[in-house]
Amino acid sequence: MAVSDRALSAASLLLRVLTLLLLIASIAIIVTNKVYGPFTDVVDPPNYTFRDFYTYRYVLSAAVIGSAYTLLVLPFAAIHVAQGRKIARGRGIALLVFADVVFALLIATGAAAGLGLTVELQHPLQFSIFKNFLNLVDVSCGLMLGATICMVIMIMISVHSLT
Repeated sequence: MAVSDRALSAASLLLRVLTLLLLIASIAIIVTNKVYGPFTDVVDPPNYTFRDFYTYRYVLSAAVIGSAYTLLVLPFAAIHVAQGRKIARGRGIALLVFADVVFALLIATGAAAGLGLTVELQHPLQFSIFKNFLNLVDVSCGLMLGATICMVIMIMISVHSLT
């Protein structure tokens, strides 16, 4: 049974909205994540955030760029669903699919880099005050991987529409 073009367009729009929500949640978690240093005698102890690790800066950058791209493409997807037209074949849709692939890879590499550093940092710090900080980074990267999965499904829908 063939799925209608309108249903595929609506599913693609829903996945774009879900991708945006996951990326925004990831950004909010990684930006607000903070741990104070283990200094109890210091009046103003130093705090550690994503700014202290280049990898976590890359994670945030990938999430922000992915959110910006999703915000840019979201109105076009909404207009497409509202008009109910079939996706036109040609260079435009091929460019959109290519851009989706590039940004899905960017988000996936950001999430993978963050998870990789978090795993490396968790080994020596079994019962450290950084455990909660690292767990929240894991959650943020997991949300980014969820956004990547949504984008991959959107790419599959777009490619299916081409055939």
